[in-house]
Amino acid sequence: MAFILGLSTPDKSPEERVIIGQTMAFYVLALSELVHIFNIRNNHKSVFKSNPFNNKKLILAEIVSASLMFIILFTSQLRKIFNIVLLPKEHIFEIVLLVFAPLVIVEMFKLLKINGKE
Repeated sequence: MAFILGLSTPDKSPEERVIIGQTMAFYVLALSELVHIFNIRNNHKSVFKSNPFNNKKLILAEIVSASLMFIILFTSQLRKIFNIVLLPKEHIFEIVLLVFAPLVIVEMFKLLKINGKE
């Protein structure tokens, strides 16, 4: 979905649209996994009813991973290596929605008690 949204960027050449789509997909895949890790800690209990900050090593790993992602985004030499670009501002909100989508979807499944087990 992120790639398709990047391809739909107006006022850009087809090559720029592809790179924007790849950048969006790269960031959504990486950051959504960092958010989703809190979902999979407990299959039945909501992340909002548990203390997600009680595992200090996990929190440290999350901070380091997210920091590395943003260092790649904001360092021009690393952007060239990863073949990504700074994203247009209109895509930031879309990325945030897509990053947090797994959290919302899994929480709805937990609320409805749909977890694959009878």
